[in-house]
Amino acid sequence: MFAKVRVKKNALNYFRKKARESFPLEMLAYLVGKVISVDEVEITDFVYTKNYHTQTTGEVKWFQEDFDKIKEKFEPQGKRILGDCHSHPSWDAVMSKTDYNGAITESLFICGICSIYNGRTRVRFWVPTSALPCKIVYI
Repeated sequence: MFAKVRVKKNALNYFRKKARESFPLEMLAYLVGKVISVDEVEITDFVYTKNYHTQTTGEVKWFQEDFDKIKEKFEPQGKRILGDCHSHPSWDAVMSKTDYNGAITESLFICGICSIYNGRTRVRFWVPTSALPCKIVYI
C-alpha cells in the first residue's frame, strides 16, 4: 500500500523548525485529522506538549494525561489521532523497530519521522503495513 498524507506545508515546516530547536533531543507532536480513504489521511492539526514524560537523544514520550486530553478535545469535532511525528536527531527518517512496534500496539495509522543533519531536515510519513514511505500532498 502506498498511502497519501495530506498536510499543510506551513504546519509541517513549523514541526521541522521545532525539531531543529530541540536538537539533539527528540521531540514529538501528535497528528490529528481525518481518514479520507483506506490509503489517504488528512492531518488538520499538529498537537504539541509543553512538558515531556521522557525526552532524550533516542526516545520521546508524552504524559498519558496529555494524550487523553487530545482525544477529548478533537473527537467531538469528528477528528481522531492519526499518529505521531517525531524527530530522529541522529539517523535517517525511517521507522525504527521501536517506532514500528509503537505504531502497531497503539493502533496508529501513520508515523512521521523527521531526521536532522547539519541543521537540515527530511520528513517522511510511514504506515506500518508498507515498506514504502507515504506520498506527501500539500494542501
